[in-house]
Amino acid sequence: MKGPAAWPPLIYLVAFFLVPTCLVASYSLRARDFSGHIRAEASVEGWREATGSYSMPILGRSLALAGAVTAACLVLGYPCAMVLARQPKGQRRAWVVLLSFPLVTSQLLRIFGWLNLLPLSLRGTTWGVGLVMAAAYLPFMLLPLLRACERVDPDVRLAALDLGATPWQAFHRVTWPLTRPGAIAGCSLVFIPAAGEYLIPHFIGEGKVTVLGTMIVEEFMERRNWPFASAAAMVLLIVIVVPAAVSIRLSGKGPRARPGGASE
Repeated sequence: MKGPAAWPPLIYLVAFFLVPTCLVASYSLRARDFSGHIRAEASVEGWREATGSYSMPILGRSLALAGAVTAACLVLGYPCAMVLARQPKGQRRAWVVLLSFPLVTSQLLRIFGWLNLLPLSLRGTTWGVGLVMAAAYLPFMLLPLLRACERVDPDVRLAALDLGATPWQAFHRVTWPLTRPGAIAGCSLVFIPAAGEYLIPHFIGEGKVTVLGTMIVEEFMERRNWPFASAAAMVLLIVIVVPAAVSIRLSGKGPRARPGGASE
């Protein structure tokens, strides 16, 4: 996109992403008084707390939970996408509408629905939080995988089976390389928001499952430790940018399926 058409998205990114990020970064380098007010003097105390012994285990727990949710969505999404890709076009579109419907409803309403469905033994546990997060983010994995599987000619896999490949070998040698860009895109769409998730750990975790998202909100809203919370948010941003950059790099590599089914 070039010329005047590029200005609206550029202005949007600057106003709603770059400027807030710079403000948060500036707060992370400021000091605060005993009442929680930000002072003008510079300080790195917020970064010391954000990289200290209290925050690092929480960061590790958040990343491990996001990784587990991403893996679960990938394992569940692949067979579903492969089955849906073989359905007639009309039925496939209907399934896509049904799968996309949760994305247009309020996440808060869905969380309260899960509160009624979950057994009491799973509330306030990491397993319960992970289960609800996997259910919430599964469409973000499934839709890119479905698009990637639609572009793969099914005869390619059948040819591999006819040549003596086992189903696992056909998947590993044929399906996976051709659908890998969709898998990478789905992993990014799940891992990045899951790493900073707040609502699900807050309500399903019932205050017993502390992740980085809940810790940041706690420090901002309750303890009024804005430098610490801002530094923790910047740490999370840095950690998230790395897999995002890797996914962009990897999604442009490897064989891709043409619309006609042949691989490039």
